[in-house]
Amino acid sequence: MKLRKPHRLRVVILGGMFCGLTMLIAGRLYSLQQVDNEHYVDRANRQHVKRVVIQPERGDILDRNGNYLAQSTGRLTLYVNPKYFAADKITGDYDTLVQALARDGAMEPSVVRRALEGKGTTALAKRVRSETAKGLMDIMDSFEVDARGFWLHRESMRLYPRHLAPQVIGYCSRDGDGDNDGISGLELSYNEKLKGEKIVGSSMRTGISETLQPWEQGDLLAARGKTLVLTIDAKIQESVEESLKTHVEKNEAASGGVIVMETNTGAILAMASYPTFDNNKFGSAPPEGMRNRNLTDPLETGSVAKLFTAAMLVEEGFATPETVVDCEGGFAIIDGRRVKDAPGHVLHVATFREVLRWSSNVGIVKLAQVMENKRWYQFFSDLSIGKPTGIDLPGEGSGIYYPLERWTKFSRTSLPQGYEMGLTPLQITAGISSVVNGGNFYQPYVVAEIRDPKTNTTTVTQPKVLRKVVRPTTSAVLRDMMEDIVDNGTGQKAQIPGYRIGGKTGTTRKSQIFDRREYIASFVGVLPIQAPRVTIYLYVDAPKKDYYASQVAAPLFNEVAKAVTVNLGIAPTEEVPEPEVAATKKSSPKKNELDMVQQPVGEIRFGGMPQFVGMTMLQARQQLPATVSKVKFLGTGFVNDQFPQAGDPLTEQTEIVLHFSAEKKVAQDMQTETSRKLVTR
Repeated sequence: MKLRKPHRLRVVILGGMFCGLTMLIAGRLYSLQQVDNEHYVDRANRQHVKRVVIQPERGDILDRNGNYLAQSTGRLTLYVNPKYFAADKITGDYDTLVQALARDGAMEPSVVRRALEGKGTTALAKRVRSETAKGLMDIMDSFEVDARGFWLHRESMRLYPRHLAPQVIGYCSRDGDGDNDGISGLELSYNEKLKGEKIVGSSMRTGISETLQPWEQGDLLAARGKTLVLTIDAKIQESVEESLKTHVEKNEAASGGVIVMETNTGAILAMASYPTFDNNKFGSAPPEGMRNRNLTDPLETGSVAKLFTAAMLVEEGFATPETVVDCEGGFAIIDGRRVKDAPGHVLHVATFREVLRWSSNVGIVKLAQVMENKRWYQFFSDLSIGKPTGIDLPGEGSGIYYPLERWTKFSRTSLPQGYEMGLTPLQITAGISSVVNGGNFYQPYVVAEIRDPKTNTTTVTQPKVLRKVVRPTTSAVLRDMMEDIVDNGTGQKAQIPGYRIGGKTGTTRKSQIFDRREYIASFVGVLPIQAPRVTIYLYVDAPKKDYYASQVAAPLFNEVAKAVTVNLGIAPTEEVPEPEVAATKKSSPKKNELDMVQQPVGEIRFGGMPQFVGMTMLQARQQLPATVSKVKFLGTGFVNDQFPQAGDPLTEQTEIVLHFSAEKKVAQDMQTETSRKLVTR
């Protein structure tokens, strides 16, 4: 059957339309699948995949026992866009909204108004806890604020929960992700290891509901920085800081510092400076409290440096504890310079041991004159005088120590006393440790371990010996003489019953002060001295009351040392005497193990003056009558003249004067001469 014309036309039109539609669909499909494929794939991904950022998490800092000294926590900042907070764009009263936000955010209403009425996006509530942020968001929702008008940004916040060792730990500044940029202390020197990494990830979602995929463990760990485990003991550090603060304020001093170091490793157990600061609020901290004085401030060490001179003399074979020197009653002219001793510590002829015991300037300067300048300079350099110790903290100073070409005619009399050089407390602590531990100079350090959460590995710091400075025998001699100083000399207030302690006081009159009325009282101590474990150095700068180290620094050492023994579990090695026994013991000096020179004073036969002519200083000193207190030694060498003459009567008021010269005179027989004088009388 043939179609009529109108029907045929309709079929053609419909067929054409169908073909055109088919071609249109095919073209569109081609465009979607070929031409614009990447565009729509990207668009689909944006619709089905959510971009999520894992904020960096800075690593923790722990003390040697695992206590947190620094850690990071998440905080939220609420940002607002003022154009969505106009009164006509919210539901409810505008003033009520302001008051509600101010109340829940612990802010002043004026601060809230400034943020909501500003011209651009601003932070309304900075770094608040999650519960506070949620409360503020609920208020926004209750007033039906457009969701485009407010949002939260998460960032990390660095916290220092124990407020300990702030100059050592340091602090962080903010970058785009929070407190993640170390600018002081360990936070600075180990910044790259502590710093976390921002991780950008994604999660799949559907058109009905969003389903987040669990994070890969590797992604979470990659965002976290490494953890530092320190050598510092939080309990010792806390005790040290409290004691230092008490003694600085008690003596109305300008500042002070304490270092506690393991003698045989260089590990720092405590390091405190005062004034101090709170590194949680470093932005408002006074500058004088933020400096780590133990690393930066060179001190005129005074008599503490006599231990370095003593070690040099013993090491080079120029002195033993029994070596005799004429201290000339506490005043002498040496190389054209006046040298005198402190009142109350006046010596005449004395052994090297007694020179250190009573910190005689005359004695130590005289003994040091035998040293050759070049060897002297090198020996002190080996003790890290004039150069950094290499501790793993930023900002360490090199101190002050002039090169040989800058030594003057006074250098040889200044250096033995601790003047004309400046040492940081850390240099002193490391140097003293090396001369008592057998001669090993250990590089000080504060980071014991670095733990990596990504690889689950731990890097352990091994003690490092930088150089050998003295022989073990020299160390033994120094330990013995240091113990004598605490038992019988200027360091008696540092004593702890049951413990053998060695130490040295230092009372320094500041040379850079015009009227020279400012002092530094310092003390260095080692315990237990027979087998050193801990070296403690401390100083109090510019005390206004007492200023002698025996009165200011030694008692502070006593407190610090007690805390150290308790927290490290160092047991007493000596029997603790009863109070009355202790009083008796204190009145009679302890016999030193290496003391071979303290001989009984010779008896005075016939009640007269002994014959000294021809004797050395040591022999003459041993024969001095115990009942005579006024003695004067003139010159050096052998006795060639004396007053009174041999056999003359002696009383307690008699002043004995002995003249020495290089030429040895032969004395007449003492007994015959004395007998003749008695018969004559």
